[in-house]
Amino acid sequence: MSFKWQVGQFFLVLGVLLLVLYFVTNQAKSPTILYFCSGTLLLILGIYMMWLGRNPPLDRERFRMLRQMSERRKKPKKEEKSESE
Repeated sequence: MSFKWQVGQFFLVLGVLLLVLYFVTNQAKSPTILYFCSGTLLLILGIYMMWLGRNPPLDRERFRMLRQMSERRKKPKKEEKSESE
């Protein structure tokens, strides 16, 4: 994991906690708008940072048979040209 991913996770968790704190204060009939605004901003910033720091996708073996078949088709053509010369 990259450093951006970890910072993004931290902001995401902090944003969720601030939003939960806002909803708790809202139920107590004394909502604090600062919790809501900062929680929303940290949540968005955390998602953005996690998006920037994500790992590249791994090379899957999903189409390995098709790749092998295409490589086999390409290989003999090159060998035939060199043999005929």
